[in-house]
Amino acid sequence: MSRRETVLDGEWEFLLDPEDRYKDAPPNASAFGSGSINVPGSWEEQGYGAEPAFPQIDTWTKLREYVGAGWYRKTVRIERMDGGTQWALELAGVRWTTEVWVNGIFVGLRDSLSAVHRYELGDELSEGDNELIVRVDNRMRLPLADSHIHTRHTATEWGGITGGVALVELPAVGLGRLSLTPDPSAGAFRCRIEVPAGEKERAGCEIQVRFRAPNGEVFSALAPVARDGETELVCALGDAPAFWSDRNPQLYEAEFLLKRGEETLDRVTRRTGLRLLTASGKRLELNGGAVWLRGYVDCCVFPLTGYPVWDKAHYERQFRIARSYGFNHVRLHGWNAPEPFWEAADEAGMLVQTELPHWSAHYQPRGGKPPEEVDAFLQAELERIYESLNAHPSFVLFSMGNELTEDNGHERLNELVRYARKLDPARLVTDNTGFGQLPEQDREGDFFIPSFNWHVPLKTEEIALPETNRDFSAVARLTDKPVLGHEHAQFTMYARPEEKAKYTGVLRPTWLETIEETLRAKGLEERVEEWIEATGVHQVRALKEAMERARRTPGAAGVQLLDIRDFPGQGHATTGLLDVFWDSKGTIEPERALDFNGPTVLLMACEGRTLFAGETMDVRVLLSHYGEEQELNGRVGWRLLRKAYAPDADECGTIASVRDAADKERGAAAPVAGTVVKKGGREEILLSEGELVVASAARGSVEEIDAIRIGLPAGAAASELVLEVWWADRERLAEDREIRNVWSFWSFPRVRYENAESVWSSAPALKTALYGASFEPNAKFDPFVYPSRKGVKLAIVERLTTNVLQYLNGGGRVWLLAGESELYDAPMTKYLPVFWNYLMFSEQAGGTMGAVVRPHPALGRFPHDGRSDWHWYHLFNGTPAICLDTVPEVEPIVEIVDNFNRVKRLASAFEARVGQGRLFVTTLAFRSPPDWKRPESAYLFGEMLAYLLGDDFRPSARITVGQVLGLFRLRGIHSFL
Repeated sequence: MSRRETVLDGEWEFLLDPEDRYKDAPPNASAFGSGSINVPGSWEEQGYGAEPAFPQIDTWTKLREYVGAGWYRKTVRIERMDGGTQWALELAGVRWTTEVWVNGIFVGLRDSLSAVHRYELGDELSEGDNELIVRVDNRMRLPLADSHIHTRHTATEWGGITGGVALVELPAVGLGRLSLTPDPSAGAFRCRIEVPAGEKERAGCEIQVRFRAPNGEVFSALAPVARDGETELVCALGDAPAFWSDRNPQLYEAEFLLKRGEETLDRVTRRTGLRLLTASGKRLELNGGAVWLRGYVDCCVFPLTGYPVWDKAHYERQFRIARSYGFNHVRLHGWNAPEPFWEAADEAGMLVQTELPHWSAHYQPRGGKPPEEVDAFLQAELERIYESLNAHPSFVLFSMGNELTEDNGHERLNELVRYARKLDPARLVTDNTGFGQLPEQDREGDFFIPSFNWHVPLKTEEIALPETNRDFSAVARLTDKPVLGHEHAQFTMYARPEEKAKYTGVLRPTWLETIEETLRAKGLEERVEEWIEATGVHQVRALKEAMERARRTPGAAGVQLLDIRDFPGQGHATTGLLDVFWDSKGTIEPERALDFNGPTVLLMACEGRTLFAGETMDVRVLLSHYGEEQELNGRVGWRLLRKAYAPDADECGTIASVRDAADKERGAAAPVAGTVVKKGGREEILLSEGELVVASAARGSVEEIDAIRIGLPAGAAASELVLEVWWADRERLAEDREIRNVWSFWSFPRVRYENAESVWSSAPALKTALYGASFEPNAKFDPFVYPSRKGVKLAIVERLTTNVLQYLNGGGRVWLLAGESELYDAPMTKYLPVFWNYLMFSEQAGGTMGAVVRPHPALGRFPHDGRSDWHWYHLFNGTPAICLDTVPEVEPIVEIVDNFNRVKRLASAFEARVGQGRLFVTTLAFRSPPDWKRPESAYLFGEMLAYLLGDDFRPSARITVGQVLGLFRLRGIHSFL
């Protein structure tokens, strides 16, 4: 027979029970009255529950909420009953506890957060009408409140039957638990099948398995049912089995038949794939070939429903988009997804890590004993997950939960790891995701997931740097097993109010309401679009380097990016390349994400992004190869361009000569200098070009190809240099794909500051660079005498003193190099954007999101595109920003974009008139001798100095002495600082 399934979706009678009136016995039919609800669906989306007491600012808010019990009743008619028929009831998409009554008889209780609630009804049903009553209770049964399957930040505390109800008719003698173990090396599946009937009923029965290959060919195996009811057999798949992989997810249709002679007693089908992910030293190998996991974290976020949807098309779209951006891996953060997710993942070739619904401190400290009921529940969940997902080839990794341990792990988690391996050796397993120090000592795990963001000795604020000769080997070297970067990067951009209109379900984005209120109160609503664009550019630039740094790490096996989508639930973490609805935010196209997130990636390693004109830098080009080709060889083309500046003939000749010797040595094509190249509507100058030879790059390796020497001759104007590289032998690739990458560098002429003799300064750091200027303590400065008698035209100070203020107000020019100690409101910055979000990490180093650099004569010929880029890194990083909230008439020259929760008007550079004088203020890194050794700092200082000494220094905004004193601390006239 074939198992018959009756779907019981549709309208059910329904009754909420907030006071637990029916806790001891189910309500009778009359108690339901006219109450009804549709299955599948949640209580909240069908109008049940109360409005929340207040809107939440750190997450979204549901339109309605209800926590407690709800009762479902339905009459089911059975037209015909075969002798010995058994029945099972399946409730899909429920949390947390369900109970079932059939015709008044209590059947049982289920409490899984990770699997369908299945009830064996036996022969309780009869021909004719039958009463089914289901109690669903969504209260927290155990202290696991932070698990993403139901925390208010993610899937919300939802209630209902959201996946549907089915009644399954089973034969009297039928198949029980099935498990498949793929064996790619043997080209076979190893099958274990249970027949739970008694020995007498099993007598004379056989098990037949049939595997239909993607090409239609069928392979089978037959064996008698073992005496103990558990039969093992191997089904070989011929001489050319079809393998499932992330690149080519070929699937088999598996059929399991229980037969007695010619009669088929039961039939069960599965879809599966022949694959095996193994740990080979520090590498992960899929079917014997190295694979690098380009992963993202799925935090169980469903902005329309507030619960995991049971819609395969939803997940198909999700994976189609993720694959277009290069991702082949997804980690389920503390939850297990519904069956449609896994069907879509199998078809898309996604390599999935699932986890227990567990994020707690129950396994801390190391010697502590977890609550017995919690521990028993988690072990039962592990068993249910492994049983329900056994056939899915996309299920390759398993973790006991999120961030569970202290530094040294926990022995009980070690036991669970060993138990999981015993249940299914075809999956890799680890003790927890994210916590525990390496070396692992006695921590159990086939792989580990430390953070590349902050695992000692690394620091979060240094995850991406302009020096690209860094990688994450400091962590990867600490174990001999594969490591994945935990919740990688977490760079944010500005909130997008336009997304508000997309929330058409049960959730509303109340985190956005407080942001919008602040913007309105400050009159800054019109600035949001510019901030979105600027911070989006900054986010992508930072993320690209963080991802490339991981790919440069020889001992790394992959990363789990947090996240490809925004995460509105936890303070609104705008870390995604996509919004929470899987739509692009317009910050990067999928093709460009593949530059740093494809199977094979061209990388660059250098000592920095800036250099002096006349210097050259050898930029090492590397290849991280995880494509289909076992060995990759061929040519890498490259060219060096100069943006928005046309060099003269002499310069071109000098550049060519710099390259000649190196090119002849490498055998590359001769460079062609001075050619105008049009790119994206702008003109760039081709400085040099050539080819590098890749003799052999093995799959799974990070190989250095060669170095490209870049630079401009002495005296060349300040310029941005763009290095483009690409794989030139596409015919050697196993599939049609583009492999290319691009990076920017900046060259600055050496500066000799002119007219320094007209400068007076009390800043000691300037002595190393500003020769000819007068240097004295603040107390020596005489605002009445120095301008006329000593020819002082500009005072450069680190502190505002009474005499300097007098000089300013009386008509002088003052450049204030303001430090944190001199500012009343000084939010500190770091170059990288806010980590995760400000509400959850308000004390992080830096709470800002990048810069808007305006066209202004004070910047002279300093090359920039108006946004943060790597030549600004040392100028911005670790410096304070000036809050301009009290001086709205002042427009920043270099604006720092504050986080969207606080929305301060911030600047690193601005100018204003004060009395009869002119004030220029910067907080850029001009305050210590090392600052003057950097090409970008020395050059920008010189451009600003020339501006302040020239006739163009005419600020339009005017502020009062009182407003100045509200911004900066005043040091008395007798200050010797």
